[in-house]
Amino acid sequence: MPSAYELVEGLQLPIQVSGHPALELCNTFAGWNGRPTWDYLISYDHLAVFAGHAGLLPAAGMPALRELARSGPAEASAVLTAARDLRGLIYDLLVGRPAAGAFERFTAVANRAAGSVRLVGGDRIRREVSADAGLAAPVLAAAWAASDLLLSDDCGRVRACPGTGCGWLFVDRSGRRRWCTMSTCGNRAKARRFASRHGKPPA
Repeated sequence: MPSAYELVEGLQLPIQVSGHPALELCNTFAGWNGRPTWDYLISYDHLAVFAGHAGLLPAAGMPALRELARSGPAEASAVLTAARDLRGLIYDLLVGRPAAGAFERFTAVANRAAGSVRLVGGDRIRREVSADAGLAAPVLAAAWAASDLLLSDDCGRVRACPGTGCGWLFVDRSGRRRWCTMSTCGNRAKARRFASRHGKPPA
């Protein structure tokens, strides 16, 4: 069961620890580095609420997107699958283990996203995926955010948590961070080392 989560609109979502929304998408799965432990993207509702909570899309627009998904479940299911596929591509590109064709598959989505991004005014000028994108908006927003990260200085600062059954990504701007959080993977590792030194079975 997941341990590093919070409830957002009644849905379990991972706590945000990465420092970048594209990495938060990667962190909707735990177990990249070995034993798969949990996937938080279990429905389109989870994807939409996550997109609003992570800042990929305006949170105020997510109820309408969820309602649209209920009227088109087949399309919503296809978008959810696309989000999971994109998540894996982003992860592999960032940790340096992409399979053949991974970059091309990612850029196909990113280029589609670029055609949907609009400048929006208000309190501050920002980029948003157009509402015309429909149910695909969370995927396109995540692809755009990931392409932005890949072109930034922070790309070289992305680290993967070595915790068992974790592998969550984060931006290590200090150069000293090792764990996604000390309260989860860090403390578990300390407990295992303690148990090993004292001849106790690991938890």
